[in-house]
Amino acid sequence: MRKLHRWLSLIICIQVLIWLVSGLYFSWVGHQSLAAHDYFQPVPKKAIGSVFYPENALTERFDSIESLEIRSVAGTAQYVVTTTDTNKHYVNALTGEDWKTSVPMAAALARQSYNGPGVVEEVRAVTGSDEIVGWHKAGFKVTFSDDIATRAYIDAASGEVVDHRNSRWWLSDWMFRLHFMDYSGERDFNSLLNIVAATAALWFSLSGLILLSRSLKRRQLF
Repeated sequence: MRKLHRWLSLIICIQVLIWLVSGLYFSWVGHQSLAAHDYFQPVPKKAIGSVFYPENALTERFDSIESLEIRSVAGTAQYVVTTTDTNKHYVNALTGEDWKTSVPMAAALARQSYNGPGVVEEVRAVTGSDEIVGWHKAGFKVTFSDDIATRAYIDAASGEVVDHRNSRWWLSDWMFRLHFMDYSGERDFNSLLNIVAATAALWFSLSGLILLSRSLKRRQLF
């Protein structure tokens, strides 16, 4: 027990040092850079343009509509239809067709979410990205010509800006992985590694108390 306790204390000490280093990094860098939002700004809401496709046509087209929203995306009116199965459907309010985000529209949406000094350098169609956890849909990667190679990801089905990434993101991402002890990148506090680590820490505490009580009984020190 004593040997295992000592080896476990070394492992826990290493993880505590990782928490300290990563925590200091978070404080030093700040929230904007950690989220890769150095040049990010929310897409401004605009007045809804012309609407030719009637709402009552949507009730005939979709079963069990839970909510219906209309908004402007890059100057074009869009219906957002949420059905009772929690699925969302995006419809062009001008034509009634399923929403399609074009390359020029993706570039325009990316520019609206960007307040940096660069210009659009490349627009590339993608299906998900390793940089965006949990996003596996068709979309666009819009790269800007700035000092940190800002990349804006646009969802093709909805025309929404998914998020920004840049050349500094990889370090922040690894700091998060190390800090949360979750190497999947999902920031999951209930990962298997966290459960094992918590169990080991509990055993370390209990074994320490047992060893301390034994030493006190024998009037010895560690």
